[in-house]
Amino acid sequence: MPTPDGTGPYASSTGQELISIERARQLHEKAITVQQDDATHRVGALAHYAACYEGHGADPQPPPEWPDDLEWHPQRSDVAALVRAGALYQAEIDRLHHRLRRIIDRIDQARGHT
Repeated sequence: MPTPDGTGPYASSTGQELISIERARQLHEKAITVQQDDATHRVGALAHYAACYEGHGADPQPPPEWPDDLEWHPQRSDVAALVRAGALYQAEIDRLHHRLRRIIDRIDQARGHT
């Protein structure tokens, strides 16, 4: 399924809804988890990828700052590019929350809390 862009069955969807649909697609179709994102990507990497899609997502070639080891998926419209960017920003936030939760759990364990 391509990134939703507010056309076709998504014509009445808000930006927030489109981003949520895209994030769900990433999680389910690609079987991505927050834990995988946290283990795989350095701090800020997902936000960096989002910024690339935000500024260049509809371009056929990746921007110069795009990592060579990642495949570039140009979007069919500026809206689809922003939706992809929004979902990646959401993924970065989820990853940061996951990391924070792990740190808090370690602190609680060290203090003897459960």
